[in-house]
Amino acid sequence: MAVRRGDLVEVVAGNQAGKRGQVLKILRVRSQVVVQGVNMRKKHQKQQQTGGQRPLSAGIVEFEGPLHISNVMVVCGKCDAAVRLGTQREGGKVLRTCRKCNTVVDK
Repeated sequence: MAVRRGDLVEVVAGNQAGKRGQVLKILRVRSQVVVQGVNMRKKHQKQQQTGGQRPLSAGIVEFEGPLHISNVMVVCGKCDAAVRLGTQREGGKVLRTCRKCNTVVDK
């Protein structure tokens, strides 16, 4: 997968198109990613008893839902645009590069 945790990505398809955020989690089996502040969902949660510990609070919990990985693209730091990534090998390491400006995207 070209997308890694911590990358800045832009949503390119769906209702959330145009929004940017950092990748929080990657769900490899389902080919999905969770992006910070994008695809916000609400869940009504009952209060639960947790044997002697502090009980979980009831109410409406808001969280980020997963997006399919094909709907996001990595944002290049130099171009400041959603770009496709290429690869380069340097001394046994594989580096991800921007296809527009040919700069290294890895940190």
